[in-house]
Amino acid sequence: MMPPDAMPGAHPRVAAVPAKRGGWSLRLRIVSALLFVPLLIVMGRAGGFVFLALVAAEVTLGLLEFYRMMFRKGLQPYVRLGLASALGLLWVTFRPHTPQVDFLLTAVLLLTLALELRRPEARQRVEDMAVTAFGVMYVGWLSAHFVRLRELPWAAGTAYGDGASYVFLAFFITWSCDTGAYAVGRVFGRRRPWVAISPRKSLEGAIGGLLCAILAAFAARSWFAHYLKPLDAAALGILVGVFAQVGDLVESLLKRDTAHGDSSDFIPGHGGILDRFDSLYFAAPLVFYYLKVVVFGVP
Repeated sequence: MMPPDAMPGAHPRVAAVPAKRGGWSLRLRIVSALLFVPLLIVMGRAGGFVFLALVAAEVTLGLLEFYRMMFRKGLQPYVRLGLASALGLLWVTFRPHTPQVDFLLTAVLLLTLALELRRPEARQRVEDMAVTAFGVMYVGWLSAHFVRLRELPWAAGTAYGDGASYVFLAFFITWSCDTGAYAVGRVFGRRRPWVAISPRKSLEGAIGGLLCAILAAFAARSWFAHYLKPLDAAALGILVGVFAQVGDLVESLLKRDTAHGDSSDFIPGHGGILDRFDSLYFAAPLVFYYLKVVVFGVP
């Protein structure tokens, strides 16, 4: 039986999002970061299948979180098909000359449509298919840009090891933005224009995140991203500083729509994979295309 607010003609109710647990502590955040950052550095420098495995693990866990949120909303996405499709996207990104890519995409579409025949009693067929595909694109395709950044040297004509710095650039600017927004918002946050999406986000925090992103881009230029010109650092800082926070708000919108506080408890002090990578889903493609087109001029 459908809940009253799901019945046709019923007045929609705004789902209440559970409050975040007070147990999240700064100590847990620091410990989690100290564990993940060295792993990212080691596997990023290794590249190849090692880094691909790291991204594949992130995609698998993130997509499971996303589909779990959709199940809570009453939808029934095709989890196995979605996971297989997202991991297939990673493989195609890692090996762009894989033959019969068009066959893979066609097969996924046909399988999604055909599987609906097994559930004649389902009432939200279009929605089930749509969230299956959306999860693949949101988590799988956007995450594939981590791999594209790491493999960019093959197209840019730079040393393969430089690909690690392209990945680190996206993470460094994004996490600096997140940290700046959190710190400034916590101390100075007064105006909250996005209260309907994320009550804790403040305008002051957003400005602080933007400024920290710009500073981080210039710091990266002096530290490890010597291929950036001053104008490039400014542009990337602004772009990531804006769209990383848009990515954060998008995930907050998804959680509010599905009545979730955090996407999961997988990362102590941070929540789930989606909570940690939501900003990067928007930042990584921006950094990739900016480096590819503007910095290296790859057609």
